[in-house]
Amino acid sequence: MAFVLIIMLLVIKPLRAQEMLGIVNSSYAGITGSVINPAVTVTSPFYVDINLIAGDFFAENNYLYLAKDEYRFKRFFSKNPDFPTHGTDNNLIAYDYYNTKDKKAFAGNRFLGPSVAVTVGRHSFGIVTGTRTQMSVKNVPYEMAKFAYEKFEYPPQYNKNYVDNQKIYNAEMSWAEVGFNYSFVFKQESNDYWAAGITVKDLLGYAGGYTYIDNVDYLVQFQDTVIINNINAETGYSLPLDYQTNEFMNKPLFRGNGLGVDIGVIYQKKKQEIQEEKVDKLCAQNYIPYKYKIGVSILDIGHIRFKQNAEKLVLANASAQWNNISRTDYTTVRELTNLIGEQFYGDTITLIQGNEITIALPTALSVQADVNLYKNWFLNGTLVVPLHFSKSGLMRPALLAVTPRYETAHFGVSLPISLFDWTSPRIGLTARYRGFFVGTEKLSGYFHYKNFTGLDFYFGIKISLFKGTCHGNRNKGKGNSNCGIEEYKMFRK
Repeated sequence: MAFVLIIMLLVIKPLRAQEMLGIVNSSYAGITGSVINPAVTVTSPFYVDINLIAGDFFAENNYLYLAKDEYRFKRFFSKNPDFPTHGTDNNLIAYDYYNTKDKKAFAGNRFLGPSVAVTVGRHSFGIVTGTRTQMSVKNVPYEMAKFAYEKFEYPPQYNKNYVDNQKIYNAEMSWAEVGFNYSFVFKQESNDYWAAGITVKDLLGYAGGYTYIDNVDYLVQFQDTVIINNINAETGYSLPLDYQTNEFMNKPLFRGNGLGVDIGVIYQKKKQEIQEEKVDKLCAQNYIPYKYKIGVSILDIGHIRFKQNAEKLVLANASAQWNNISRTDYTTVRELTNLIGEQFYGDTITLIQGNEITIALPTALSVQADVNLYKNWFLNGTLVVPLHFSKSGLMRPALLAVTPRYETAHFGVSLPISLFDWTSPRIGLTARYRGFFVGTEKLSGYFHYKNFTGLDFYFGIKISLFKGTCHGNRNKGKGNSNCGIEEYKMFRK
């Protein structure tokens, strides 16, 4: 894992160092669905649900792209992919959307590790594990993105005074999480069914970094000279590197820790009246399908505080004239921070103003609605709105989606139609067979009928034991001793 140290116009030289809509809103999501609403576990048709592994990978931006007539998805699987090149030095494989819109980018991956949920009557108890890496960049002015991409070699923007007062955000973080999920039915009356849930997670930070720019006033002169009239900015990082040598450090494995919380509530209108029952076996529990359901959740409340190998750099009302900036040479983090300090403060000490950083999780409000249209046909609507309160926090992209699906206990297929971050329409496809699923929220990333700006892919393998699969004599304490055996056989077929 490598992170780039970014400070305003210095994003030019790397240091040598999504929501799974097609499955999380399924009636058979189980513990996997807790990533969108932690109350879902007690409402599922499973009395035991075991996630073996699930993964989600995504990347999206509105600036760089691979041209549709040059892009081929299969090149990503080549040992030495041969992408067409262009540019002054014939060294670029991507094109850029050069317009006046602010630029943004999101990327990440999420592995949901061995996780389990067990439902006992009105209560469900679960353990979740996983790892996550996420990056977000937002509100980057178009001219700043152009200077960074062209390494300041773009004469049409020379000798123009740019004053950017919008707040520019960038954050990256990689972490592991182990958590406890609890959901319960707090009200059931007639065919009205209410459930609430919470997932509390212990967070272990592997690495992280952020940059926040409050305002910047600058111009780039001919021959690679940058004049920064004023800048207020802050950046922080905690990386698995020796900053003096840039050698990789694997001890300690985790440099930060924190707490994360998801909370949610779900209302279901059941197809028939709910009867209070007592059963002597978990598999004898009854499951009543719903006509429709509505869920509301707040996801990723919390942060990780890095106290080991962490540094915070601050530029407060700073100014500088930096000559030959794109030809500035450095090989380590410490060499770079020393250069920045000397340019803005005339020393190598003032720039570093702390040895502890905090990076907030990508908090979001989510609303989910699901309707059983006819027999096995469903229609889902999902809204995700980012809640961003921290200048050093990750940002979750906004999402509005409608997902029609057909599903039975053993087979399902869905077609997510979404608007990504309010600007990018996408169509996806997900298929499930028993406990195996694979999907994408962006089919165009695998073909070349559109310019390539990002990719999305997810998969999972799980084992689920259904309620009502043994024949216990309810309310009398007598039943089949082979609780769950028939369901296990059904899974193995």
